Amino acid sequence: MRLLVIAPSDFAPLGMLRELAAEVELSVGTEAGALREAARGAEAVVIAPRFGNVLVELWDDLAQVRWIHTLAAGVEFLPFELLQRSRVVVTNSRGLYADGLAEFAIAAMLWFAKDLRRLLRNQEAARWEPFTVERVEGKTVGIIGYGGIGRAVGRRAAALGMHVLGVGRQQEFGEPTLDEVIPQADYLVMSTPLTLRTRGLMSRERIGLMQESAVFINVGRGQTVDQEALVEALTHHRIRGAALDVYESEPLEPGHPLWGLDNVLLSPHSADRTSDSHARAMQFFLDNLRRFMAGDSLENVVDTTEQY
Repeated sequence: MRLLVIAPSDFAPLGMLRELAAEVELSVGTEAGALREAARGAEAVVIAPRFGNVLVELWDDLAQVRWIHTLAAGVEFLPFELLQRSRVVVTNSRGLYADGLAEFAIAAMLWFAKDLRRLLRNQEAARWEPFTVERVEGKTVGIIGYGGIGRAVGRRAAALGMHVLGVGRQQEFGEPTLDEVIPQADYLVMSTPLTLRTRGLMSRERIGLMQESAVFINVGRGQTVDQEALVEALTHHRIRGAALDVYESEPLEPGHPLWGLDNVLLSPHSADRTSDSHARAMQFFLDNLRRFMAGDSLENVVDTTEQY
């Protein structure tokens, strides 16, 4: 079997792939020109995080491909208009990064509740200044996108005594709507993937529904939020603060106003990058590879119509 691997040659989990898939012929690289010949005979493609653009460049050469897997959870970079006209099965790594992202969300809540930025400022200034902090117990966390990541956040928040309100893709009768959850949330966590339905979901109007004391946390995708409206709300203190791991455009440019706001906690899209995250993603792919070679059904199949 011929497998095209769109990843740097020094991508650490490649060792696992070479060891456990010895019967597979591998072609590895990140330059479309160098991979084009191998792409013409490939039966499957696996893509490392942040190299999806190479797949798009190679699309016309992938005539033999039956399966594409992305080691990332996000699939917004895929050429869905082409995939929908093909028989290629697409799978991703959704769910594998949920625990790390959930821990970041909880850390962000505690950052604001305990005013850790103030502690750091006082420590650097050798200033002894006791002050009152908050408990997260009893606070309400609203979670937009109640899938794997959202539920992981919810479990941890509930363990801290928080009240959890989740909004998923399928709303059950009697459950609160998105616009009902937002005004109730002390901490509002965005954990949705980027799809046609979620692009711009957290609009200027919805940001306006947030409490002045609320904190916005985004561990999903930056394009699901009106970032300009969010910056305005933060600048004018219409909301308390924000913790962001994702942005409308990445990397965040040096002159962006978010850098200068002291009520914002910024992470460079690495909240889920733990020491074992890439290895776990590769192991999941290897398990799926065995299923593929045996003719069995694959796990984490992406709906190319819903784009998730």
